Order: sequence, then C-alpha cells, then structure tokens
Amino acid sequence: MRWSNVRLIFRRELKDQLRDRRTIFMIFVLPILLYPPLLMGMFQIKAASEEKQRTVVLVGAERLPERPALLNPEQDGFSSALFDGPAAAARLRVKPTKADSPWRDRNYSRNALRGGEAHAVILVPEDARKRVAENRSVEFDVLADRADERSELTYHRVRDALGSWNDQIVRHRLAKALPKVEADDFLSPVKVKPINLATAVETGAILWAHVFPFLLVIMALTGAFYPAIDLCAGEKERGTIETLLICPASRAEIVLGKFLTVMMASMASAILNIVSMGLTAAALTNQIGGAIQPPSLISSLWMILLLIPLSGFFSAVCVALAIMAKSMKEGQYYMTPLYMVALPLIFITLSPDVELDLFYSLVPITGVSLLLRALLEARYDLARQYFLPVLLPTILYGLIALRWAVDQFQREEVLFRESERFDITGWLRHIVRDRQRTPSSGEALFCFALMLSLAWFVTGFITKSSWGLLIGQVGFILAPPVLLALILTSSPRDTLRLKWPSPRYLWLAVGLVVALNPVVSELGRAVDYLFPVSNVIKEQLTRLVGAMPDFGTTVLLMALVPAICEEFAFRGFILSGLAAGHRPRSAIFVSAFLFGFLHVLLSLFQQLFGATVLGVVLGLLAIRSKSLLPGIIFHFLNNFFAIARGTLAETPRLRPIAGILFRDESHGYYHWYWIALGGAISAALLWTLFIEGRRDPKPAEPTSNSNVADSIAPTFS
Repeated sequence: MRWSNVRLIFRRELKDQLRDRRTIFMIFVLPILLYPPLLMGMFQIKAASEEKQRTVVLVGAERLPERPALLNPEQDGFSSALFDGPAAAARLRVKPTKADSPWRDRNYSRNALRGGEAHAVILVPEDARKRVAENRSVEFDVLADRADERSELTYHRVRDALGSWNDQIVRHRLAKALPKVEADDFLSPVKVKPINLATAVETGAILWAHVFPFLLVIMALTGAFYPAIDLCAGEKERGTIETLLICPASRAEIVLGKFLTVMMASMASAILNIVSMGLTAAALTNQIGGAIQPPSLISSLWMILLLIPLSGFFSAVCVALAIMAKSMKEGQYYMTPLYMVALPLIFITLSPDVELDLFYSLVPITGVSLLLRALLEARYDLARQYFLPVLLPTILYGLIALRWAVDQFQREEVLFRESERFDITGWLRHIVRDRQRTPSSGEALFCFALMLSLAWFVTGFITKSSWGLLIGQVGFILAPPVLLALILTSSPRDTLRLKWPSPRYLWLAVGLVVALNPVVSELGRAVDYLFPVSNVIKEQLTRLVGAMPDFGTTVLLMALVPAICEEFAFRGFILSGLAAGHRPRSAIFVSAFLFGFLHVLLSLFQQLFGATVLGVVLGLLAIRSKSLLPGIIFHFLNNFFAIARGTLAETPRLRPIAGILFRDESHGYYHWYWIALGGAISAALLWTLFIEGRRDPKPAEPTSNSNVADSIAPTFS
C-alpha cells in the first residue's frame, strides 16, 4: 500500500466532487437553506391545526340548566370556566338550535358533518334540566364523524368540556348538601403537585437525544451514497474508469482513495445538517419563548468523534454497492434496500425501553445511536462504559465492508459489465444454460434471505411439537439450499461438498468438539450472565424439550437433524457461494455471522456469539477438508453434549461422572482444569487445521459456512 498513490487519488476525486455543482449544493447549501423553512413550516402548521376554531351544534340548548352554566353569556361558546383559559374555550364555537331542529336526525347530521357545516353535534335530552335539579344523571349524545380527523379532535374537546361541567355540577350539589364542607377538599382529599427537578438544559437534552442520532445516521448515509454512486458507477458511464486503472496505483489504493473522498463527503453532510438544524431549532425556541437549550459543547464534540467510524462504515458499504452498479440509475435503486436495512436499526433507539448495553453496543448503527443518545442526555458514566464496545465493532464492520469493496473492484465482470435489458425468458435460459460449478455470492445471500422468509411465513403454521420441529428444519433450512444447488449450479456435489474426506479430518473434528466443549460451555455461561434469557423463553424451551418422548428422539430431532440441515445450508451452499471469487477467509467470517444472525431471528439473540464463534471453526474445517462430513460430526456432537449435560445431572447412576466433569452439575459448568486443558488442546488442533491450508499447493475450493451454535444450548446450560 503506497500512501502517496492513495493521497493522489484522494485529491483527484475530491477536486472532481468539488467541481460538481450538485455535490456543492447537496453538502454545503441545502443544509443551510432546508431546516429554517422546514421547521418553521412544521411549527406553523401544527400551531394552526391546534388553534383553528371548530364548530359544535347544540340541539335543544333551551333544555340546559341555568346553573352551573354550560355556555358563555353570549351563547356562542362554552363557558371559559370549563377550560384552562379563554383561549382554550375559544377553540370551540357553539351554534345553539331548537330541539326540533333537523340536526336531531342522524342521517342529516352525518351528511352535514361530512359537508363541513359543523364538526360535532350535542343532543340535549328533553328532561335534562329536571334531572340535574333532582340530582340525577343525564346522558348527552355527542355525534361525530370518527373517520374525519377534524371531527375526531372536536369530539375530544367536547368530551373534556362536558367532563369539566360534570365536575362543576357535582361541586354545586355538594355545596347545597354540605354547606360547611369545601367541595374541592371533599372530592380531592389527595392532591399531586408536580415538581420538575430537571434543568432547562436537561429537558432540552431529551429532545435532542431523540432527534440528533436519527438525523446523524440518515445524513451520514445520504451524504455517502450519492458521492459513491458518482465516483464508481458514474465513472463507468463517463468512460473514465479505464483511464484510472492504467495508472500505477493498485486497485486497493484506488478504492481507498475513493473511500476517503466519500467518507469526507459523508462527514461534511452530516455535520452541516446537524449544525443547521440545531441552530434553527434553538432560534425557533427562543422566538416562541421556549426554554430548550442546545446540546453542550462536550456532547457535540463526542458526536463528531463518533461520526468518524459511522461515516467510514457507511462509506465502505456505499462504495461496494456503487462498484456493483452498471450505471448511476442502477446505483440509485440500491438506495431503497439500504434504507430498509438501516432504518429499523435506528427506530429501535427511539423506544424508551431500549437502553445501551453490551448486546446493543455490538449491533451496527444501533450501538452508535444509543451511545449518542446517552451522551446528549449527559449520562457520561454509561457512555464511558460502552464507548469502546461501540467504537471498536463499528470500526471492524467498516473494515469488513471496505474489504468487500476492494474485492468487488478486483472482479473484472463487475467492473466492466455492460448495461442490459432484462428479459425473463432469456434470464431463465441463462440460468439453465450458463450454470457455474458453484453458486455466486449473490445466490448465496438469496438462499439465506429465502430461508429467513420461509421461516417467518411457515413457522406460524407448524405445530410446536417434535414433528413440527422436524418439518421446520427440513422445510426452511435443508430444502432451499438443496433445490437451489440443483437449479443454479452445474455441480451440486461440489457445491454441497458431498465428498468423502481424509480420515484425519474426521478425527480432527471429534477432537476439536471434545476439547472445545468446556470452553463453549463457559462462553455460554458468560453470555447468559451478560444477556440473561427471559423466564418466558426458558419455559417455552423447557416445554419443547419435555414434549420429546424419549432421549433418543431428543438426540435425533435436536442434535442430528439440525446438524445435517444446517451444514447443508451454511457450510454447503452459502459458504460455496461466498467463497466463489473471494478469499475463503472472508467467506468463513461472513457465513459464520449469517448463521449467528439466523439464530437471533429464530430463537435467541444470546446465541449470536456462540454460533458465530463455532461457525468460524466449522467453516475452517469445511474449507480444509472440502467435505461436509467433518462439520456434521462436529455439529452433531456439539448438540449432543448440550443434551447430555442435562441427562448426566438428572440420572442418579451417572452423577459420579457428572461430579468429575462439572463444578456445577445443574448448569453443566466444567471444572476449571477441564476448561484449561480443553483450551490448550483446542488451540493446538486449530493451529494444525490452520496450517493445513499453507501446505496445500492448490487454493482451497469454495465452500459454505454453517451455524454451529446449538440453538437449544441455553436450555441445558
């Protein structure tokens, strides 16, 4: 990596962007011009909507009692005593009518309300005055069009006014019945006096804590996307990509120069948008007499610091997507799915029940947003505790995305492919006629998405029984990769790794799973401590295990079947696709994360860590052995040990063995000397497995990664 080349390409791309009037306008001009009219317009619309006067028709106004009065002296509105003040009372205009008015007919009232003649109608009963005088209750019919928001708002205002009038009638009755007793004291023996302990700065921080993280993520993503499309897909359209490739810089240096340019645009766009909105909101609150203060200087500095890795992550993803696009038009189509992935991760942070913890700190985008919220709320102890757990994974995700971008730039078929018209017949013919030996990375990701979709739609129709568990595993874990391998590849045998491995890999798989089991058990204990499983989920897992008729069925359905199905899917089809044209190392890590993510969606998010770690081991085992069998053996034994730990503790004649193995028999926690021994042996075996690739004269074939983490492990731990 020659940084002089990177710096030269960076300066070239930066100058190119600064010459573009659209870039200058989107990054520097639009943030300054957008927010003042936008926020002021929103405020004025909201204020006008709340203050606009609504009309209420009062049918039979002559039947109302004189005291306490419902209407004002002019008989054109409600009494101001029923509201917080005259301004609130003025929002409702009353049109009194006689009792024999056509408004009493509901069809007439419905048509009149929808025609805008009024927004609500109150029907006064014939004996209203008499019943009030006799201390009896009286029922008023309030007609409103609940499908109309204006009529709905008017109905709520009328309901509040009648509720206040009801309280006045009760006080009037008490004053006559108990003249020596204060009505307010009688009706409200306990009163609450609210005292706000938060300062104006802290009150404003709550608002900024919900607004700024959301805007920061959106603007960082938007600021990275359009320059990336212009620098990558735009160069293909302009025909300048070939000129750039003949320069002495390597393709990694070219990608890095483009990445730095996009990252700078992303940061500039986000910072200017945040500053513009903050200044506009502060000026607006001062104009309306509000006490909301802008964020503190310390919070602002932390916000800018966190923007660096966040912009880096978005810039790397956008550059990778832009390289895949044939044209700027196609690149813009990628904006929608990118937003669909990012927005749910942001919306999670808007919930007050979601707090920053170790799990959320590892989630992309969500961890940064929650950390920003903690900083803006001046919760510096919480922010200091999770600053590194948020910062380091975000940097790691950015590096992985940048590695993906470099890999995309190395592929000639992506870099120089021509625009094409889509024809369904030709596309189907191409799939059948031009099948590759193994799937592509796009087909692998499609398989994963298909599995998730089937699991989501089919799970609700499957009974929660042993047969339901079997159907689910075969239906949405095993069937998609097998069918796609038969349809999309010319060699399903190579794609699914249906080969007999060298015997040393079988022994290596057995040794690895036995040595790793104490370490995995202790890892599960740490995860359970940091992210405890709720009692509801524990009960569901316990009922599922209890529904098994015997130990053999439990092993079959919870150990063997998942091992076979998941290995075919993740270490068969998916890893083969991800490894096609890429480094097997990257494919192993990505496929391991995908399987951990599958467990998060289908069972427990606590299994993300164990599944990902064991997925890396199994991916490496599949790459080296070029077969699924070692992985199936490893996976099956890992699940079997999880089930057997519970059986050892529950079987009296096996308890002596359990005492030798476990320091805590009920949870299956191994003695520390077994953990240390297992860790040492595992390290030696993994090193042996790792150096196997260096001895091979040929590069490893594409393979597929599988989920290794046992989905029922927390049940038995």
